[in-house]
Amino acid sequence: MDGVGQRQFIITPYAIFSFEKSHDKKHQAMKKTDTKALNVVEQVGRASLSQGQKIFNDLIRKIETERQQLTAWQEMILQHQKQYVSQFQPLIRSYNGLRAKLVRTLDAVYSAKGLSKSDQEKISHVICTVSAALIAGGEAADLKQIYNMHSHSHSHSHSHSHSHSHSHSDFDDEERDVVDAAPEQESSAVGSGASEENARHADARSAKRKKSAKAAAREAAQEEEKKNVSQSIREVYRKLASALHPDREPDTLERERKTVLMQRVNIAYDKKDLLGLLELQLEIEQIDQRKINSLSEERLKHYNKVLTEQLTELREEIAGVEADFRMRFHFSAKEALSPALAMRYLKNDIREMQQHINALKGELLAFDDVKNIRIWLKNYRI
Repeated sequence: MDGVGQRQFIITPYAIFSFEKSHDKKHQAMKKTDTKALNVVEQVGRASLSQGQKIFNDLIRKIETERQQLTAWQEMILQHQKQYVSQFQPLIRSYNGLRAKLVRTLDAVYSAKGLSKSDQEKISHVICTVSAALIAGGEAADLKQIYNMHSHSHSHSHSHSHSHSHSHSDFDDEERDVVDAAPEQESSAVGSGASEENARHADARSAKRKKSAKAAAREAAQEEEKKNVSQSIREVYRKLASALHPDREPDTLERERKTVLMQRVNIAYDKKDLLGLLELQLEIEQIDQRKINSLSEERLKHYNKVLTEQLTELREEIAGVEADFRMRFHFSAKEALSPALAMRYLKNDIREMQQHINALKGELLAFDDVKNIRIWLKNYRI
């Protein structure tokens, strides 16, 4: 295991420690169409855009922005994965190899002349801390024996634990009286309020009937709205399918072109991607500015409903992609993150890891002399 998820390094003197805290939904790319061409345009000599037209334009603009953001995340993830595997993981392996060498070096000098008991305790602490991280990460399994030999020497300082037991005896007499009296009080209340309870039930049943009627009417209206929205998408789909169905095309090249376009139509329809369908209509010149400007308010209402849902789904997809990336590379929810920042963090991680490797190589050379280890241990705090 190469330490996936390592992003920030906690360095004690001489760059010894590194703790593990660091750094699909599929999206079908469609041929680029200028979404501005789908905007309702205010015409000279006519009334300003209606509320529905303004909402339509605003939704198209927002969807295009979110599309670009989703694409940025997806492209970054591919680039990040490539650099992580080719540049960062080899450094992690090299660094872990040096840390394993450090553990063995310190174990070898543990009984050396001139080291005090305090020095030995510190050495054991370093050995256990570093080797535990390596063993947990699947690195250097041979370090387990070294870890086991040194783990006892510093564990006693962490052996004290505090616990408090709670039982019913913790209640004082006053609390007991309240608990014991509760059943009697409840029984009294039930007996004296039976008729009132029956009346309340009757009122509740009446209110429920009224509420059920309202709920049924509301559900019927919502169902009708869904039907109209689905019908709006189907109408656009049918027009495209009628124009692009490849089986009706005698020309071979044109049939191939229509086959590709029809595949895009089916993908957009399955995703309820109204904007994608409208873009295709624009692309094959099935609609133009005049037709867009002449959309009825009722049609705009249905379109806006679909586009609103599409915008919500896009934002949810982006949030999911970001959440997966945060979880994989251990970014907290509060930490600022964007595609550009993620690549910047990785670049910094690569640079810092190389610095840690160089520093640790120097320290290992210095540790060939026990005197240098003693000097280092003076600055080390458990």
